[in-house]
Amino acid sequence: MSLSSVSSAFGLTLSDISHAAMWIVILVLCYGFAIRLAKWTNQHVLAHPILITTTLVLTFTQLIEPDVQRVMTHLHPIKYLLGPLTVGLALPVYNQLPILRQLGVKVLLPIAVGGLFAPLSAFSVLYLLDAEPAWQLTILTKSITTPFAMDTATMLGGIAGLAAVFNIITGMIGVMALPSVNRWLQINDDKANGLVLGTIAHGIGTSKAVLLSEQAGAFASLALCVNGVGTAIVLSVLLG
Repeated sequence: MSLSSVSSAFGLTLSDISHAAMWIVILVLCYGFAIRLAKWTNQHVLAHPILITTTLVLTFTQLIEPDVQRVMTHLHPIKYLLGPLTVGLALPVYNQLPILRQLGVKVLLPIAVGGLFAPLSAFSVLYLLDAEPAWQLTILTKSITTPFAMDTATMLGGIAGLAAVFNIITGMIGVMALPSVNRWLQINDDKANGLVLGTIAHGIGTSKAVLLSEQAGAFASLALCVNGVGTAIVLSVLLG
């Protein structure tokens, strides 16, 4: 199938396709550089690949096409990878099922507590600052994985795009703060790290947990799924 036939089939111009291809290539190159930089700096918290990639893409946006909304439209195909990637995180959970069955409620309780405290504390801050109601509703989804957060925020009357921003900021802060918190509390346990990263820092935290160990990745994946689904259902029932 030729490029012109693809463009006519989907109602796109050749300019739309070329711009989308250009920005996807830029995104991939920025992420590749960010991965290399993280390795060169021995995984320094300020060299997290998502932080570096976001910074580089925003820089290119200002230089090439200042209209961020148009850039997001060009990068829209990348959004469809979130679903399969989230489902793929179930693999480490399956590998650690015997340990998860053994711990049982000891795993679910901290996920429930963290999943409750994280959104309520953030909501309280915006409420006290008298932020717009849409912002207050949106921040309730800050600690669940991005696809869930955007859909849930829309159902609640929040802002889907803002939910994604809150998610990225929350995930980055969670990943960057974990080493300091571990030193302060003298915690060095893969199960605990996984639960914290998955519950509070969702997908970004889970990707970090996978790098720590398979067990940390498994517990993070479980926390991400349980907290994401649970929070989305509870918020939809109570506020939707």
